[in-house]
Order: sequence, then C-alpha cells, then structure tokens
Amino acid sequence: MRRKTIVAVGVGLFVVIGGAQAQYGVAPGLPPAHAQDAKPAEPKGVKSRNLVGSTGVISSIPVAVPAALTGQVVELEPGGQTGKQRNLVPSFIYVLEGTLVINTEGGPIGVSGTQYHGEGQSYAGPANLWYNAMNTGQKPARFLILFVGPPGAKTLEQAKADD
Repeated sequence: MRRKTIVAVGVGLFVVIGGAQAQYGVAPGLPPAHAQDAKPAEPKGVKSRNLVGSTGVISSIPVAVPAALTGQVVELEPGGQTGKQRNLVPSFIYVLEGTLVINTEGGPIGVSGTQYHGEGQSYAGPANLWYNAMNTGQKPARFLILFVGPPGAKTLEQAKADD
C-alpha cells in the first residue's frame, strides 16, 4: 500500500507539474514557445521618396497657429492653364499626372522663372508670387494643391486685367 501511495503521489506531481508546464508553453522535450522570439513583419512592396521642391528637400513649411489645411485637385486639359494667380498663404503642389509647367514672376533663385514638374514631383513656392501653371503636353495634367493658412482665410487670388 505504501508503494502505491508513493507512486500515486509521484504520478500526481508529474501530472500537475507537466500540466502547468504545458499550460505556460513548456513541455518536456520541446523548446519553450515565446511570441517575442518571432521576427517582426518586414516591409514588402513599399516605395517611398522624400518630397523635393524647387529649392531642395522639403522638411517643413512654417505656419502661424491656428492653421487650417485646405486643398483641391486641379485638372488642366492639353493647352490649358490656370491664368496668372498667386497663393496668399503657403502652398504645396504635387503632380498626380502629366507634366505641369509653372512660370513664376519674381522670387528667389530656384523659384523665379519657368519650371517643369512631372508626375510624382512637387513644388512649394512662396506665398504672394504671381504664377501661371500650364499644361503644354498632349494628355491632361492633374495636380493636388494644398493651402496652409488661418481658418477661413482667402487662399488664392486671380490676377485682374491690370495686374
């Protein structure tokens, strides 16, 4: 009887300890499984590039707070143009399709004059400079223009005949 008790206690301990080990991911003869040992998911099929404007890499555009972000997608048919206009607040243009030709009057070197921006390229010209955006290509040109300014502020001004 004594021998049966010792065997029963030994088997009971083995079951309890083995059950606890299995419950916590440790089993006799198997390495422990830990979720943190798995490799993190690696990037796959992702392409990105920094935004580059006419004066170099665009790291930031200073704005007064509070600020509102507004914008629109503009499409220019072949031979189309925006006409002489100026942005009254800081702006950012990103070309979605085609080639956008921007002719800017005045401003620093790298901004003044004619610039060509193809699909995936951007332009961040200073506020208050007159410019005309044109499509001289054979296909429509589309671009996204974003404005950053005080809430409710006028963002764009079209030139009058005498400007």
